[in-house]
Amino acid sequence: MNEHAWWYLSRAAGIVAWVLLAATCLWGILLVTRMLKPADRPAWLLDLHRHLGVLSIVATLAHVVVLHFDQWMQPTWTELFVPWAMNSSTTAAYNDSVAWGIIAMYLLVIVQVSSLAMKKLPKRLWRSMHLTSYALFAIATVHGLWAGSDTGNIVLLVTMSAIIGIVVFALLARILQGRAKKAQRARSEALAGV
Repeated sequence: MNEHAWWYLSRAAGIVAWVLLAATCLWGILLVTRMLKPADRPAWLLDLHRHLGVLSIVATLAHVVVLHFDQWMQPTWTELFVPWAMNSSTTAAYNDSVAWGIIAMYLLVIVQVSSLAMKKLPKRLWRSMHLTSYALFAIATVHGLWAGSDTGNIVLLVTMSAIIGIVVFALLARILQGRAKKAQRARSEALAGV
C-alpha cells in the first residue's frame, strides 16, 4: 500500500464532505424559496436535504478519522478534535485553517442535531441555529482552500468556484425573495388598514 494512501483518502473524503455540504445548503435554499416550482415536491426536497446533511457528517467524520492514520502527519485525536491543538511544524496559517475545519465540523453537528430536534425547539431558536449553516459553508470553504494540499489544482479551484457561485446565487435569490415577501406583506397590511 502507498505510504500516502491515508492522506489521499482523507483529502478525497474532505472534498466529498465539502461538496455534500454545498449540496445540502443549495437544497435547503431550493426548499425554502420553491425556486423549482412547479416541478418541485417539498417532501422530496426535504428528504433529500436531510439525507445530504447526514451524508455530509459521515464524509466529514471519514475525513477526520482517516487522517488520524496518516503516517506523515500523524495527528493525535486531540489535534483532530480540539481547535488550535495542532502541533504541526507547518505555518500558523495552516494550523489556523485546521482549527477552522474543526470548528466547521462542530457547527455541522450542531445544525444536524438541531434539525433532528426541530419539533422540540422553539421555531426562532431552531431557525437561528439552522442559519449558521451559511457560516459553516464559508468556514469549511476557507478550511479547504487554506489547509487543502490540492489548492494548486486548477480543476479543483474552478470546480469549487463554480459550486460557490451557484450557492451564493441561490442565497442571494433567497434574500431578495424574502425582502420581496416582506414588502408585499407590508403593502397588504397597509391596504387592509385603510
